[in-house]
Amino acid sequence: MYMPTYEQALELKKYLSDRGLSYVHFHDQCGSQFFSFDEYDEESANAVREFWQEKGLGVSFSDDMLRFIVTEA
Repeated sequence: MYMPTYEQALELKKYLSDRGLSYVHFHDQCGSQFFSFDEYDEESANAVREFWQEKGLGVSFSDDMLRFIVTEA
């Protein structure tokens, strides 16, 4: 699992907002971090994948597609 910085989390939030996509929450807890959506939206999920892929990273979504972590490529 990759540990994104707070600045990267803000950058992702802006990336989605600038495209009119879903709001993403950033959760930072005792050595682990994850992101979440309130509702699943395929276009937003694809934008998240593209955002991290441009940085040479990947994402792993939960079964319900509402939560994800950033992974090493």
